[in-house]
Amino acid sequence: MSTIQTTLVLAMSADGKITPTDPKAPSNSYPVDQAHLEYQVSLADLIIVGAGTIRAEEITYTIKNPELLAARKVRGQSPQPITCVVSRSLELAPTLPFFSQEVERWIFTTRTSLERNSDTTTLSKVADLIDLGDTDLDWDKAYSLLEERGIRKVIALGGGSLTATLLQAGRIDDWWLTIWPVIYGGRDALTPVEGEGFIPYDAPNLQLIETRQNGNELFLHYRILKK
Repeated sequence: MSTIQTTLVLAMSADGKITPTDPKAPSNSYPVDQAHLEYQVSLADLIIVGAGTIRAEEITYTIKNPELLAARKVRGQSPQPITCVVSRSLELAPTLPFFSQEVERWIFTTRTSLERNSDTTTLSKVADLIDLGDTDLDWDKAYSLLEERGIRKVIALGGGSLTATLLQAGRIDDWWLTIWPVIYGGRDALTPVEGEGFIPYDAPNLQLIETRQNGNELFLHYRILKK
């Protein structure tokens, strides 16, 4: 049984979208949700994020609140959590601003991608490239490695494909879900959990353990019920 606690932190519109149809469009501002996200990230030893999110946003999330930074120092944590990007293809341009940020970077990938990618040498200078299997990622191996490296608290930030993968692998322990008071719509707009989906009797079940309301924003805290 893993000693690592993995918390999923995501926000969505009232109609279940994590981005508008055009993900590059200016987004709504929700300061309370941003403060909530920053607090949750501040607890982490490592944040895990999909390559698509890094390609879209070009940077990783960093803590700026001086009180949260001070609390990390008291707990003996690094100023910023490690950012671990999950990329089966290793299609990450070394020129992304992410690779210049003052954070420790890991990339979970496959042996096939490491052998085929022409930027491997360049990427290895700015991130720890970690082989987790020939063509598919072995999450048992991943979590064993995290434990070996002293990781105890992981915050997963999506996107939807990574969330689906972690749920399928049984690695999410709890989920903080913020519901924004807005409707995005759009057939192709992304949702919190993508992938192939779950059939009802095999779908992850949740236990609601906490609710908070701040203005028109709703914060739901679920425990993932283990089968």
